[in-house]
Amino acid sequence: MSGISANRRLLEHYYEECLNKGNLDAVYEKAVPEHVSHGTVAEGFEGLEHLREWVRIQRASFPDLHVTVEEWIEEGDSKVVQRFTARGSHTGEPYEGIPASGRSFEIWGIVIDHFKNGRIVESWFSMDGMELAKQLGVFG
Repeated sequence: MSGISANRRLLEHYYEECLNKGNLDAVYEKAVPEHVSHGTVAEGFEGLEHLREWVRIQRASFPDLHVTVEEWIEEGDSKVVQRFTARGSHTGEPYEGIPASGRSFEIWGIVIDHFKNGRIVESWFSMDGMELAKQLGVFG
């Protein structure tokens, strides 16, 4: 594959604007209203609002959150896999019941995004929550 695909460019913009800068409205440009998100928790929300609320929670807990995609894998024009590293400090709101400790973290994860007509319709998200909890000081 030569050049960067439109799907990857869309995701690069999402990472920078939404996750790294906290522009939550960038979600609306990237995903369909009925977006399905697997592996994230934003109880009481569905579709695109679930994704937006999940990002809000991350940014509220980790105001300096920065996500870097280390590897991109694309399958045709319908699927993009990203291996990422997330870094930040827990200086904001409690996260999953964990009070802010000021501790920094660095964890990796994987996202698989499915596209239809140039927009994200479904996402599978995975990261090591136990490692995050350990780095935030939950286990001492």
